[in-house]
Amino acid sequence: MILAGEYELGFFKNEAFLMFIILLLGLFAGFRGAGTSRDYESYQIIFDNIYEIRSDDFGHFLPVLEPGFTGIVLIFRSLFKHNYILTIMLFYGLVTVSLKILSIKKISANPYLVILFYYSQYYFLHEMTQIRIGLASAILFIAVIFYLRGEKWVFTLFTIVAVFFHYSAILYLLILFFNSRHFNKIVYSGIIGISIVFGILQIPLLNYLGIFIPTNIPGRLANYAVMVESGLAENINVFNVLNLLNIGVCLYFIIFISKETLLSNKPLVLFLKCNIISIFFLSFLSGVPSIAFRVSELFGLMSIFVYASLVNYLPFRKLNILIVILIAGIVFYSTVFHAGLIKPYYIARFEAAY
Repeated sequence: MILAGEYELGFFKNEAFLMFIILLLGLFAGFRGAGTSRDYESYQIIFDNIYEIRSDDFGHFLPVLEPGFTGIVLIFRSLFKHNYILTIMLFYGLVTVSLKILSIKKISANPYLVILFYYSQYYFLHEMTQIRIGLASAILFIAVIFYLRGEKWVFTLFTIVAVFFHYSAILYLLILFFNSRHFNKIVYSGIIGISIVFGILQIPLLNYLGIFIPTNIPGRLANYAVMVESGLAENINVFNVLNLLNIGVCLYFIIFISKETLLSNKPLVLFLKCNIISIFFLSFLSGVPSIAFRVSELFGLMSIFVYASLVNYLPFRKLNILIVILIAGIVFYSTVFHAGLIKPYYIARFEAAY
């Protein structure tokens, strides 16, 4: 917060602050204890049984675990007899945080403000919880740099690399259809309006998917269908605080900022489109909650740039930075405390080698 405010009110250039943040957040994620995040114990099971899981993959078109993720685990299992779980988590923490923050520095006008929004939500969601999509999205950040330079083939290459660390990253190729030189306010206002309708209706999409998908659908999807029918699947509140805030910010840019002003900031146009699409996916797929959240989060990650851009488009001048930091505080509270994404933090223990 302090660095974001100082950078906005009096530009300074000091790489040491960025390096300190990278190191701090990377180590914080890497050294977290097993009970800190909800997915940690699941990853422990995967790391301990990686050889058995690989043998179970034989004969499948796609392995259960992505090749890149499997490769990283196998490398650390071969290098470290003890503490391989901790070293894998450290690797993911330091690498993903480094790639994201260094990419943010190249893309944003105020990197510290974007990092503040990243920390307030997606750092806890990805680097502290869903480490596979965390690394895949970090590779996307690099890809976006080339996309904004007009080098779409490089963007495509990096996106394909991201797929090796999480299959859902293939959806990032949809960004190739976004034109950052054009923004139709009517169309994107309509998408938000349709999203609200879908959010109210919450169509049970999984039931209709059965019409188009063969009876031998993948096991994970089939199991989820049973959960939905039995009422065991998690419910989804499309109109939660974070999504309502997201909708409000997008509508602010559409209604109050002129088209010419928006088009003068090509990165903002791209990020705004991604944000609106994330809202649409959350509502459209709300009948399939786990899929809705995952697909929405893929594109919603770009919201950190949209929120930070408010500092240049709100009408309150020097107070803009305070308002935007307050919004970051709301996002942080909703993610960490209200949603309960993270439990009390403690440092993982080292396993003594004998």
